[in-house]
Amino acid sequence: MILLIGTKNCSRCKITKDILDKKGLEYTYKLSTELTDEDQSKYMQKAKEKNISSFPLIIKDGNIITLQEVN
Repeated sequence: MILLIGTKNCSRCKITKDILDKKGLEYTYKLSTELTDEDQSKYMQKAKEKNISSFPLIIKDGNIITLQEVN
């Protein structure tokens, strides 16, 4: 299962959701503000390690991946 973390009014988040829908992949979408402080810190640290500095964040099996890595 994929977790997609985004922000309000995020056009890249909408595009990513559309792509995942077209691929027929199941995912859960959450706003970053819906996460606990602990989860926010954890995912932001993982994003920083992968040099990702914008939303959406795509998490699969606990790891942040790029849209190109989604299958």
